[in-house]
Amino acid sequence: MLRQFHDIAINQLRVDPKTMAEAENLARTKNVLLVHALIRLKAADNNKLLAAWAHCHKLQIADLDAMDIPNDIIQLIQDQVARQARAIPIDRVGNNIIVAVENPHDLNTINLLQLKTGYSLKTVLSSEDKINKALARYYPQRNLEMNKFTKTNATQTRSTKPTEQRLVIDDSSNNDDGPVNDLINRIMMACLQRGASDIHVEPYENYMRVRLRIDGALQEIARPPANMKAAMASRFKVMAGLKIEEKRLPQDGQISVTIEGKPIDFRINTLPTWHGEKVVLRILDKSSLQVDMTKLGFEADDLRRFKDSIHKPYGMVLVTGPTGSGKTTTLYSALAELNQVADNIMTAEDPVEFTLDGINQVHIRAEFGLTFADALKAFLRQDPDIIMVGEVRDKETGEIAIKAALTGHMVLSTLHTNSAADTIVRLQNMGLESFNLISALQCVVAQRLARRICNNCKMLDTSIKPDYLVSLGVPRDVAATAKVHKGKGCELCGGTGMKGRVAIHEVMVITDDLRTAIMRTAPAMELKAIGMRQGMRTLRQNGLIKMLRGEMDALEVVSNTASDDENETSNHHAA
Repeated sequence: MLRQFHDIAINQLRVDPKTMAEAENLARTKNVLLVHALIRLKAADNNKLLAAWAHCHKLQIADLDAMDIPNDIIQLIQDQVARQARAIPIDRVGNNIIVAVENPHDLNTINLLQLKTGYSLKTVLSSEDKINKALARYYPQRNLEMNKFTKTNATQTRSTKPTEQRLVIDDSSNNDDGPVNDLINRIMMACLQRGASDIHVEPYENYMRVRLRIDGALQEIARPPANMKAAMASRFKVMAGLKIEEKRLPQDGQISVTIEGKPIDFRINTLPTWHGEKVVLRILDKSSLQVDMTKLGFEADDLRRFKDSIHKPYGMVLVTGPTGSGKTTTLYSALAELNQVADNIMTAEDPVEFTLDGINQVHIRAEFGLTFADALKAFLRQDPDIIMVGEVRDKETGEIAIKAALTGHMVLSTLHTNSAADTIVRLQNMGLESFNLISALQCVVAQRLARRICNNCKMLDTSIKPDYLVSLGVPRDVAATAKVHKGKGCELCGGTGMKGRVAIHEVMVITDDLRTAIMRTAPAMELKAIGMRQGMRTLRQNGLIKMLRGEMDALEVVSNTASDDENETSNHHAA
């Protein structure tokens, strides 16, 4: 193959033999393909050289300059991985992605991409120059804006607690507090301005990384030098009132600041890692708390079922899902709905994220002996009407919660499970008796938060074919005329094609048929099938409805929900 390329390059493309020898030397010393070395030396027409190499090595060529690659395809490979491998994803077919690289036969590159993406790869050839342009176009370097932000003033107080000290961060004055304070102020400002929920400050051997979680996905915004690791961790600890000298154990705390005149609280956790302390902050912005149940993303009939369940005089309602799925918001909205002068509402939370007027909230402190189970025992002596338990973590907490539900109280809580049916099986596996579960449980809600398509750059996704929609669960007659959308990527959404999030729900009301199945410890799939027969809309079905309405793209549906067909092993993207 190499001999054939030599012949074509010299005899047909008129490459000078001396230039060929120089290119061979350059390819060896720089560890690049001979064709790229010839292109660097301008030995002949670039496109003809690539075409000759592709012909000799039986490769396909990708003209990246002529392509407009959709953002959902670009997102298949993360920014840093794309730069490390110098790879541009250009299409996806089922579990295979087509990737343009400089050397399609480089096993190290192929293995890296398969490991990082989880997909099988088909590699195609592109030039170094076109890959450079594509990296700059599709993976722009994201740096923290260097606008003026500012001065920290620990003397000004603002707020919810008479003695609390609130740091003031704004952009009205010059910085004179040093680079560490200045950077932390900028990070917090960026978190608020970009609508982020979390800040991650991560130390590595030779650098640091700052990322924000925006609409559920982490985005890198800065890479401070490694020599700032200890100073930044110490500064965060000072702001939160934590022990600066304690670097061996995790610590939790809270930071109160005022940003652009707005009081904001951050929950902070420090964690010792091999290269220093990692700091994660969760923004607690009460103004962003959505307690209007009609705006939580429930479909109308699901919302009616949920409301009917929480308004019953007693029983247990559970909200389930992974971390970051919006469970707390749903519970707070239920409490706001139930909050009446005539009722005594008590909550046990770890920690109390938002304070709600008219509700007695208890911060769980296991290190001091106040666990969820302890708080629940005390609640039952406080004449409660409605109890919210942050999480059912163990058998003891579950048993006390069920006892409360069976003795005339409405109990709301959460669990980390994948679906409504899985929740019931998980409770049984904890050791809770089935006869108590069927008497106490009123409703189980499973939920996820998926990214919403950016309305500013929404466009039709012509790559999604009817057969693929049918494989996802869309009825064939609906799939034949369905229009699926995606986000192209714009300045408003930071090039992601996504802006904001939308909740998808699965509301399982416990009926007599389900109670019968629970008593004989039926498996989760059977419980799910019974629920579906009785009108339960699954997470996948809910996601598909929102996809067909143009709120979510197909990839978000697949990423956030499991198939309802237990026999389905894979889907194929018909492009």
